[in-house]
Amino acid sequence: MGWNRPDKPAIPTVYYTFRAKDADSDQLVTYRVEDLTEDRYDDMIQHYKENFVDDEPFCENRKVSSHEDALEEIVLFWYWCFSQQTTIVCYKEGSDEIVGANLLHVKTPEKEEWPLHSKQISDIVATNEYMTDNCNLFEKFGVDKYLTAYGLAINRRYRGRGIATEMLKARVPMCKAFGLKLTATNFTAPGSQQAAAKAGFITDFEVAYDDFAKMGPKYAFPGINSKSLKLMSLKID
Repeated sequence: MGWNRPDKPAIPTVYYTFRAKDADSDQLVTYRVEDLTEDRYDDMIQHYKENFVDDEPFCENRKVSSHEDALEEIVLFWYWCFSQQTTIVCYKEGSDEIVGANLLHVKTPEKEEWPLHSKQISDIVATNEYMTDNCNLFEKFGVDKYLTAYGLAINRRYRGRGIATEMLKARVPMCKAFGLKLTATNFTAPGSQQAAAKAGFITDFEVAYDDFAKMGPKYAFPGINSKSLKLMSLKID
């Protein structure tokens, strides 16, 4: 059956606020993390094209932005993520500029099949699914659903200010709002892995990319700018 967002909390709900440096100075300003609203969907697609697809290790390694079919496929996937109405966005107070975003999704044991066509996206999905298939978080934590994610993207202008860590912290009040007891994600990049650790996530399962390469071409990412893929989780008290 999957999971559908209930009527409450309403959209948009602000889940978290924090203070951090501004984009162009050391001045501390206030940021808020809230639900993505439908009127910003197209803007968010552009945000991910500019701040994710050439930076995230898998997408960069497979040159997703250079393959029209792969780029079209990942854009459709992003819109699908929006449809569950769990994607969150970070704004600076007084501005509508997208500072950061996290494509969130409430995962249940039911298998979600995607009609994949491009080799690039098929390989990325297969590698991520290897992690979740070999580390059953439902059994490990005794839950029937948890909050996962399919991409954290921080605006390049705002990087180096700890915003990724703060956005990951925002999952705690969000999970509590929906009665979820766990959040977990496959973190591909060293920076996101470090941010997750700072936010309290622990590593449940880790596979070195060198070991993935031994499993066949589908799992091989030669020259990838990362050492390992980590499935990391945070229990919600």
